[in-house]
Amino acid sequence: MDSSSARGKLMWASFLTLVASGVGFATRAAAGGVFEREFGIGGGQFGAIMGAGFLGFGIMIFFGGVLVEALGYKLLLILAFVMHLISAGMLFLVDPAFSSAVSSDPAAATSTAFNLLWWSVFLFSICQGLYEAVINPLVAQLYPENQTHYLNILHAGWPGGMIIGGLFAACFIGNDCWVTELPWTLSLGSFALIVLAYGVLAFPQPFPSTVGEESSNFATVFSCFASLPFLLLIGLHALIGYMELGVDSWMTKLMENLLPNSIVILVYTSMLMFVLRFFAGPIVHKINPIGLLLASSIIACLGLIWLSWPIESVAIIFLAATFYSLGKAFLWPTMLGVAGERYPQCGSVAMGALGAAGMLTVGLVAGERIGAQQGYSMSEDLKATAPETFERYASDDTTKAWGYEYQAIVPERLNAANSIEVTADGSIGDTAPISDSELIQEEDKEALLANAATDVPAVKSSNLNGGRKALELTAYVPAAMAVGFLILLLYFKATGGYRVISLEEALAKPTAEL
Repeated sequence: MDSSSARGKLMWASFLTLVASGVGFATRAAAGGVFEREFGIGGGQFGAIMGAGFLGFGIMIFFGGVLVEALGYKLLLILAFVMHLISAGMLFLVDPAFSSAVSSDPAAATSTAFNLLWWSVFLFSICQGLYEAVINPLVAQLYPENQTHYLNILHAGWPGGMIIGGLFAACFIGNDCWVTELPWTLSLGSFALIVLAYGVLAFPQPFPSTVGEESSNFATVFSCFASLPFLLLIGLHALIGYMELGVDSWMTKLMENLLPNSIVILVYTSMLMFVLRFFAGPIVHKINPIGLLLASSIIACLGLIWLSWPIESVAIIFLAATFYSLGKAFLWPTMLGVAGERYPQCGSVAMGALGAAGMLTVGLVAGERIGAQQGYSMSEDLKATAPETFERYASDDTTKAWGYEYQAIVPERLNAANSIEVTADGSIGDTAPISDSELIQEEDKEALLANAATDVPAVKSSNLNGGRKALELTAYVPAAMAVGFLILLLYFKATGGYRVISLEEALAKPTAEL
């Protein structure tokens, strides 16, 4: 096999690792209602599950970067392959474990289901971290002549996977699915097919040596941490992770009362990202990467503000989502391109440090914080606008998270209300989500059913307002990013402008700043 053929196959295999990750993410993001209905898993717990999908990623992408430089690309890719298949298998343990405990102790059964889902997703995220630790420096090394362009193409695999997973979810996950509802385990485990495909494509190919394997001084790969601009890049990438992946984690939940099947908004924004990332090269040639990052941050900020407005027109919602997608499309891969172009001597360690900052922020902060903001705002809105409904739907316990203290809406009651249709004349649709629920106490069902005509619209409205408020608050994040990129832009202007540093130049002066 000639080297160009091997290079192409490794590029496509790397692309498929992100497709698999995107499919897993999209199907998981669409399963919030299913988890509420079947296991009584509420917003905070769902946020924790989604956060676990980034926590392991953040840990492993940095340490994986060190391991890549020490052990090489192929070994870690094989390890991630095996662990990814194990995480898919763990999903099939959830239903039996829940069913065996629900009749005797529903709370314990919910806890068991939550724990199994959390650990499956956490293992999934560890695999994602290992993938990113391998594929980012690998592609940069395969295409040294145009790193930013090919890294953007590589990262089109992520939205590509979300398109596939999102369409699959729209057809087969939840009460509002377009075709028929499949067992959630099959839907969420579908990413394993793509994992098998990339393994068949990649493992027979020869892999290049890493920078660490070729360097006479292994400590060189850590020299980026002596650069103050690089430390600023780490902080900015943490904010990118919060905004892009934190919002994506909650997008379907935040939009569930605005669209007939809210997963379509995630599919649509993913389609835009997929297309736009193929055109990053020409854009970067016209404005330098830092200018692109600054412009993207401003557009993303305005897009989130627009999405938080009280819009009811589906066309305007999609227009606002289009604007937001234009902002977020280039951020993540362009940052990796900057790391590769300015710190080539650091190989996977520099890119891993950025990825770790972004993913740890999502896993430890964004998922749960956005969920807490939405839950708090929803509860406060319902309490103010429909206090009697609030009394029927709110938990007796107080939730405390990220500076918010409130009575959360009971997850199974919220899911039931979101699943019932009430027409303008007060006619009530199928009330089976309440009457047939095993997670709502029998003594509560009578009151919920008797007041459904007034309660359901009030709950849906407050749920929607809570989502809008969460998006509004998240808009502060890209605003802070814009300030940071402006500082970097001024720094480059003062030091002669942005330019790509060659590996030879960087090795001659390993502590060279941006």
